[in-house]
Amino acid sequence: MVGMDPIITMTAAIASLLVVAGCVVALAAMRPRRRTATSSRSMSPRASAVSRGASGEPEFLPRLPYTRAPHLLAGDHRALFAALNAAAPDDLAVLPHVRLSDILHVEPHTTQSERYQERIRDSVLDFVLCDAQTTTPRLAVLFAQPGAARRTAFIDAALIGAGVPVLRLTRDDLPSVEALATQIAALLGLPVRPAAAPFERAALPDGASTAFRQDVLVVARTPVRYACGRCHRDISAHVHRCPHCGAPLA
Repeated sequence: MVGMDPIITMTAAIASLLVVAGCVVALAAMRPRRRTATSSRSMSPRASAVSRGASGEPEFLPRLPYTRAPHLLAGDHRALFAALNAAAPDDLAVLPHVRLSDILHVEPHTTQSERYQERIRDSVLDFVLCDAQTTTPRLAVLFAQPGAARRTAFIDAALIGAGVPVLRLTRDDLPSVEALATQIAALLGLPVRPAAAPFERAALPDGASTAFRQDVLVVARTPVRYACGRCHRDISAHVHRCPHCGAPLA
């Protein structure tokens, strides 16, 4: 019996090693399965979201605290917007709330260019009339601000210096559509026509029918004048710079 003790001890040790090796193999076999299961669980919501997006079904999101504004423009701005659309030439579009930095750029190689850019960064113009095809700014229409004379003078000087005329209007005394059209034409250097003259009946040869005579009307010709957009003084139709104030003309 004494001689068999080493054999029994060795057998027990081998059995223990076999048990440990089996446990290691079992753990190694289980780890990939757990990782695959975990990854599949983590990918399933994303895959389902992609499938919802591909199928066109809306995702279930909580309602955000936003509501639509009743009007983009209100009060004086809405009234002036309607008047400008009626008074502006057909080839111009009326754009509200345009940032000054969107239509003015600091000239290249300007000393302290960041300072000049900062001075126009937060300014918003009430309205801008631009070319309907190219969106080139043609005229800035702003409400007068009596309490900010220095800021107003800077904005006007920046716009006029860049070739964009400025039309300042008073909130409590908006002009009529006809008067507004005349001011816009003068600032843009377009022909300004006085109030329409009374209609005159065309002279018809004898024997023409009365009905035809009543339908043919002519308008008396009125002289056309041109005005500078800065100083509003009369100029010639063919000059490119105002001879009075030196402003460039479009």
